[in-house]
Amino acid sequence: MIAALLAALLAAPAPRPFTPEELLQTHRLDDVQLSPDGKRVAFSVRQKNLADNRDSRDVWMLELPGGAPRAFTRDGHSDHPRFSPDGKSLLVVSERGGESQLHLFDLEGGGDGKRLTSAHGGAAEGVFSPDGRLIAFTAEVNPACAGSFAEVDACTKKHAEDRAKNKLRAHLTDKLLYRHWNEWRELKRTHVFVMAADGEGPRDLTPGDGDWPTFRLGGAGDLSFSRDSKTIFVSHKRPAGEAWHTNSDLFALPVSGGAPRPLTDNPGDDFGPVPSPDGKWLAYRAQARDGFEADQTKLRLLELASGRIVPMAELPDDAGSVRWKADSSGLVVEMQRAGRVYLSDVSLDGRVATFSDSAATGDFALAPDGAAIAVVSAINRPPELYRIPAGSGAPQQLTRLNAEQYSGLDLGPAAEEQWVKSSDGARVHSFIVKPPMKRGDKLPLLVLVHGGPQGAWEDQFSMRWNAAAFAARGYIVLLPNQRGSTGYGEQFKEQISQDWGGLAYEDVMRSVDAAEKRPDVQPGHTCAAGASYGGYLINWIAGHTERFQCLVSHAGVFDLVSEYGSTEELWFPEWEFGGPYWEKPDAYRKWSPSSYVQHFKTPTLVTMGELDYRVPIEQPLGMFSALQRRGVESRLLDFPDEGHWINKPRNSQLWYRTVLDWIDTHAKRTRSP
Repeated sequence: MIAALLAALLAAPAPRPFTPEELLQTHRLDDVQLSPDGKRVAFSVRQKNLADNRDSRDVWMLELPGGAPRAFTRDGHSDHPRFSPDGKSLLVVSERGGESQLHLFDLEGGGDGKRLTSAHGGAAEGVFSPDGRLIAFTAEVNPACAGSFAEVDACTKKHAEDRAKNKLRAHLTDKLLYRHWNEWRELKRTHVFVMAADGEGPRDLTPGDGDWPTFRLGGAGDLSFSRDSKTIFVSHKRPAGEAWHTNSDLFALPVSGGAPRPLTDNPGDDFGPVPSPDGKWLAYRAQARDGFEADQTKLRLLELASGRIVPMAELPDDAGSVRWKADSSGLVVEMQRAGRVYLSDVSLDGRVATFSDSAATGDFALAPDGAAIAVVSAINRPPELYRIPAGSGAPQQLTRLNAEQYSGLDLGPAAEEQWVKSSDGARVHSFIVKPPMKRGDKLPLLVLVHGGPQGAWEDQFSMRWNAAAFAARGYIVLLPNQRGSTGYGEQFKEQISQDWGGLAYEDVMRSVDAAEKRPDVQPGHTCAAGASYGGYLINWIAGHTERFQCLVSHAGVFDLVSEYGSTEELWFPEWEFGGPYWEKPDAYRKWSPSSYVQHFKTPTLVTMGELDYRVPIEQPLGMFSALQRRGVESRLLDFPDEGHWINKPRNSQLWYRTVLDWIDTHAKRTRSP
């Protein structure tokens, strides 16, 4: 018996290492939608496609309570599923023809689906009216074009084609925001359109110069119908001063036509309108202060009959995604707490209770029995769909799309947690991710600094800066949630503003001090890396300590004055540093890594995307030039076709390989004295 067991163990294949290539093959689930009868779940599945160098996207379907998930579309170009109110049709956004257009699928009769739109540049955000007769969607148009949908579309198309044919490639603008994130916007505005459910008669409800809804990174569900199907609720920021204001308000668009009617006049950002099933209330999220994009996001209720706005219960942290209960008695709200995301139960009379002790994400829907159908993952566990019952009860796994691939991988134990006291007494949290290790092993430490700065490392799977992929290369990975991190209270989050290299830097250093004392960490072999604000802090570290063997800075701010003059969302630096640089020159000089170039000594890899208008190219180029001029060992990795993030599969593969090779070269050797 023992001999047979040993033979079986010896014959068993060794676990494969978790490489960047394995990471890229992972199925990522999101955008969970439940059919009106609660018997079907539709969701989007994404996977990196190295051969085509793009993301493949398809809609999947799952029958409840115990069906097997199946691919509903198989073209690799489809997502954003939305059920019709009668549950007989599914609206999908698909790029099958080269542009994103709305397609309608008959769930009873089958078929490949009928294309409903043919908007130049594509259509997005399709949503049914509750009576099933209408569909609202968004499309980008040239704001100078006017008339019927056909006239506006033809005019927009002609302008685009004329520009493409013209050998002159100049941009001419007379206002901000002329470009945003990764594209020039001087001839583009997002408008809301409504059409019959069969695709006939689309009409522009928001003509003119303005974005409807307000652009929001990642989207926020800013387009919804009233329960009587006569009105569309949408967020909008007035064009005047949009580069330095965050003030968006909610508006009601009459489906029959007419001027938009403002519903809110809050100085900050109002967004995410969600009408109650009984039609009495409009839940939404609001920030009080203009210019502060990370201001605490609070839950608000608007009584539609009277226009009265009712503040909801005060939540300890930012309110995330919101779903109404079927009987309109309350809401379920996503909220961060110490590096994890939980669902909270919020009643209309202001009581807040825990929905479940199980962590989830904002990609969730509520079933008729009150359970949440949600995407669940961990730092080293890929996403899958779960049923999470309200109250007590273990989550039930509904999909295993990654099971076959991950069965042959050993990603090590679940993330550990570390708490340290910072210089002012605040408690600072970190996750620690390890590869499979033998007792007595010691590995180099790799510190990853998150961006934002108002953001956080969460115990969730990520394609970018995947801690498990770094750990699998032979590192103990430290993920500090330093000052500015969300999910640790409003004061902790706001202490980063006007103090970028202060307490946050100390928080990271103290977290590193504690991690380097671990018995499984090899002292003297620590590297650090980060992106965006994390890249800034890496640049700051370069001028303030020599304790690291190497550094990696991606999309990192280097010089705050030139960053102000070339970035697009001016509200960000104006809030973070107390005003524009001509009003606060000392603050911009004090907190610029460029002010400390004379202290640069640590080998540094700089990576960047040329289409990054959030942290434009002169920032990483300035950092690299300073390192080279100082004679510091350094390297630059530039992607001409990427923005703030490195998203294309082959680019992502090269980025991971280059970063890991750089860290290996320096962390796994002994620095010469």
